[in-house]
Amino acid sequence: MKTIRYDSSVILTSDDVADAVIEYAAALSGGDRADTVAVPAVAEDGTMTTTKILIGPSSEVVVEDAEEDELELENDEFVARLRAAARTFGHDTVIHADTRSDLTEGDDENEPAAAG
Repeated sequence: MKTIRYDSSVILTSDDVADAVIEYAAALSGGDRADTVAVPAVAEDGTMTTTKILIGPSSEVVVEDAEEDELELENDEFVARLRAAARTFGHDTVIHADTRSDLTEGDDENEPAAAG
């Protein structure tokens, strides 16, 4: 489970959903478009809920690991839709700093320098 911090709200949701939301926020940040996203979440009482958020170029979205992991949700359809929407901005791969899929095996030129 992960939490999405957005404005003063804390949204508890699955790892995949949280990752898809922040990837979509990254895709939207490069332009002048905004979108509302109905995030599948877990309410404080443990019931399923949906939290709508507005994501735009200046949105500040933070994703953190949650303490609870027993309520991991399956939201493959939501994740697929959000990632497909992110691809409409011309990004073929997931957008975040730790993505290394753009490197080919043995491509030492793009590897970070070893700490010494």
